[in-house]
Amino acid sequence: MQILKEETPFVHKAIAALAISIVSDALDYFAAPLFDIPVIGDVFDVITTSLLYSITRSKVSTAINTIEFIPIIGDFIPIYTISTLLWISRESKKENKKVVEKNYMMQRR
Repeated sequence: MQILKEETPFVHKAIAALAISIVSDALDYFAAPLFDIPVIGDVFDVITTSLLYSITRSKVSTAINTIEFIPIIGDFIPIYTISTLLWISRESKKENKKVVEKNYMMQRR
């Protein structure tokens, strides 16, 4: 399942991933009695993790998101938001490096 196309600009991917992360963490916190039920909470976590992976394609963020499956710890830490911010930070550095390399190559001509 692919939410956004590969050629989608990084900014759009980042906004979509961050919005899903914040909403999911808020629901995980405010709807805790519902999501504390083992099967319901785990299904929600699997869906959210797969949505975020389809946007970010980051194995590191997905590995961090699995902390949600740890009882109590995963319920109180905004894991999705933290992992998405980490992904945005790493990807923005890559994007900046590409721009610098492109500018360098243009100057060499």
